[in-house]
Amino acid sequence: MMKAIMVIIDGLADEKMNELNGQTTYESAHHPNLDRLAAGAVTGYFDSCPQGYTPESMPCILNLLGIDPVYYPQSRASLELLANGYKLEDDEVVLRCNLAAVDNSNHLISFNGGNLTHIEMKKAVEAINDTPMDIRLIHLSDYRNLLIMKKRYFQALRCKNYPPHEYVGDNVDVLLADICAKAPILKEFVSAAMEKLKNYREDKLTYILYPWGISEKSSLPTFQELYSLNAAAVCGTEIARGIAIALGMTLANPTGMTGDTDTDLILKAKTTCAMLDNHDFVFVHINGTDEAAHRYDLREKISFIERIDREFFRIILDELSPDTRIYVCADHGTSPLSGKHTVLDVPYIIKKPFWKNEMSITTAPGALTELKAADVLNYLLTVQ
Repeated sequence: MMKAIMVIIDGLADEKMNELNGQTTYESAHHPNLDRLAAGAVTGYFDSCPQGYTPESMPCILNLLGIDPVYYPQSRASLELLANGYKLEDDEVVLRCNLAAVDNSNHLISFNGGNLTHIEMKKAVEAINDTPMDIRLIHLSDYRNLLIMKKRYFQALRCKNYPPHEYVGDNVDVLLADICAKAPILKEFVSAAMEKLKNYREDKLTYILYPWGISEKSSLPTFQELYSLNAAAVCGTEIARGIAIALGMTLANPTGMTGDTDTDLILKAKTTCAMLDNHDFVFVHINGTDEAAHRYDLREKISFIERIDREFFRIILDELSPDTRIYVCADHGTSPLSGKHTVLDVPYIIKKPFWKNEMSITTAPGALTELKAADVLNYLLTVQ
């Protein structure tokens, strides 16, 4: 019986850096287990981002899973909401909402909670929830939150979208002008939240809520419908969990998977192996590389890549059957120099019995070298 796993390492790709003697973080990192996997696999780089989209996790992950863009939600907010057990009603919308920080000139200084601790961020959101408005604020983790609102508050649902992690240094009044004009209640909410967050104000730093990325109710085809396979997922971030739920995958929920560099990678590997016993396919998402890069910390990113190799892939390669098909790739690039997502081809490793020889002797139509990123998973799972 065919068994396969797909491991997406979020934000793994980045540019070659002078600080690393002309290498990327992946090239600079020590990863003997990934090298062992690559030695018997097809490797290279491809464009993981679907045409017409910016390099963000939702469209890139859906693309790598072979989902047609016609099914993509407006933003990942509806999928993150699904990961928290809430299904949107037809008359509702959901927005992403960052706990961010601005300077005295209202320029965005931090999109991810500034200097607040995990506990402080949670308490700050709890204080804002006392604001008497017809908006529901749901805390996800750290700086990540969601806002649920009625559609009737929006004059139009197509709003200019400015992801805060891409616009650090810009004026928040300008960034939020369009979405607040389309839904004036949002401007009231942002002002009320800022008042509630005064207790956390620091010298030259004020905390705010930053709403963005609106999404309506949506649905995806199931993995079973697409591939006729029984699938499971091992992931900690809301977006990956939401995608898994929307695709009808069995979701593993062990504690210790945080979606950051402090995640329990050994637990993640053992859970993957256990889930594969009862499923044909397991989707694994590892997010800490992206978070380290957003924090401008190339050393943390390298260290985490090495932990992924040492703690996750060592167990995967030692415990899974040699016949297991393994697909490793990044969803997009995230630069630890700019802290932003980047338009780059991403590395992949694809191990399938007999593929190494096949790929070395043919470039005929239908061979891997002729396939786009969106087609690779289908080729891995269905072509013998």
